[in-house]
Amino acid sequence: MRLARFLKVDSFQHLAGFILACVLTSLYPAHGQSSKLIRILNSDRATGSRDVSYLAGNVIFEHEGARMYCDSAVRYLQRNIIQTFGNIQLNQGDSLFMSAKAMEYNGNTRIAKARGDVVLRDREMTLQTQTIELNRNTNTAYYTTSGIITNDENTLTSQIGMYYAGIKMFSFKKNVRLLNPRYRMECDTLQYYTTSRIAHFKGPTHIYSDSGYIYCEIGHYNTVTDEAAFNRNAIVKKKNIEMRGDSLYYNQRKDFGRSFGNIRLTDTSEKYTIIGQYGEYFGEPSERMLVTKQALFISYADQDTLYISGDTIRSIRPDSTGHRDMYVYPNTKLYRSDVQGRADSLRYTTVDSAFYLIGDPVLWSDTMQITGRLIVLTLRSNEPDSLFVLDNAFILISENDTFYNQIKGRDMKGKFINRKLHQILVKGNGQTVYYAKEDDGTYVGVNRADCSNILIDFEKNKVKEIKFITKPEARLIPLGKENEEDIRLKNFKIRFSEKPPLEFFKDRIRLQ
Repeated sequence: MRLARFLKVDSFQHLAGFILACVLTSLYPAHGQSSKLIRILNSDRATGSRDVSYLAGNVIFEHEGARMYCDSAVRYLQRNIIQTFGNIQLNQGDSLFMSAKAMEYNGNTRIAKARGDVVLRDREMTLQTQTIELNRNTNTAYYTTSGIITNDENTLTSQIGMYYAGIKMFSFKKNVRLLNPRYRMECDTLQYYTTSRIAHFKGPTHIYSDSGYIYCEIGHYNTVTDEAAFNRNAIVKKKNIEMRGDSLYYNQRKDFGRSFGNIRLTDTSEKYTIIGQYGEYFGEPSERMLVTKQALFISYADQDTLYISGDTIRSIRPDSTGHRDMYVYPNTKLYRSDVQGRADSLRYTTVDSAFYLIGDPVLWSDTMQITGRLIVLTLRSNEPDSLFVLDNAFILISENDTFYNQIKGRDMKGKFINRKLHQILVKGNGQTVYYAKEDDGTYVGVNRADCSNILIDFEKNKVKEIKFITKPEARLIPLGKENEEDIRLKNFKIRFSEKPPLEFFKDRIRLQ
């Protein structure tokens, strides 16, 4: 994400240049310098006493390098104060200009209070407000009656504005709004340090642009290194991507981001969300993403929601085609209402919409359990489409707590219809254990068969028909006559107790 589209470096530098011209020129002599009397350079008419004099017509006075003009003034000699009225102008060489309707200047405290359509201008910026106070002793300047600061590109408005020369910091407070052709910022408080060139924003902060939106409640931006941090309920939106977290860090030059605490990344176009406690983002060309610490992937389909959990979720675009690969590891669990699973790790690729379960994988669907060295589940329109089980493929179907139908082979290929397993083709070393029943449901025996290739049709996740493609070796064993080898194929293992419940994933969501 190009943060410069949101925060332009020159915006803050121009603001700095404007106020610096106001407070760091000879308007603000070194602290501790002895006070001098205000000098009257010109007045067309003068009345009153030596202590209180009334001046009118082309009044010009000077104090410690600043020259001021007005239509009329009242000078208090002993108090070293002058009150000015009408067409007030304050010039500092050719770099600074201020106008107002009235102003009081105290030569002892070096405080100037201007009011009435105040305009303060330098070569770069213009400030418009109703009142402003310049304190030459404390090297501060502030307004409290709303101000508008403009230059060629930017307009900044705020209720209160202040500059602290000691720490070289500008502070804008209450209804702060910065407008730029590329972005708009709204916040409660904006502070800028001219030495470090770091801008801080506090309170609810909104940054809008054509390319995205940022929200946070505290944050900062380094205009030198192009590094930014957004904290407390931070949100970053870019096109179809929305990222949330307790804090977000982004380096524009490296196109690298990092997030901490209660991370939530959502793709609204592909309808998925990833949550976790720590995340990293790497921009183009590979556009990599990593989320870890109780990571959870949630895909929102029209009919169902898919949950995939693991310690770490990693996503990458391996080429320029736009396809994405996702890796979840270790201790991966997945859940949909129609299928559940677990494995040491999982890979998902958008090239063929396929899930690869690796490392002691197992899938469950109702009373069916599927195991093998590698399980591949493909989707079509976000629904299960095909199933591939490679090496030591084993399907176990629970008839009840005692009887388990079993299908075993080297590899298996299955097809789903209407989210249910419709057919399985066993390829190589096929074996079956099937409990035969009468029409009334009474079990009559165990059908034990060995056949190289077997085709099994299912109905509602139950075996409907077994077709032996080559001549089988089969026998029907009456109940009570079977032994352990007859009813338990090699690698038989009941793993239904490992099936992750929906509540496990909801608990992980609630931890956010």
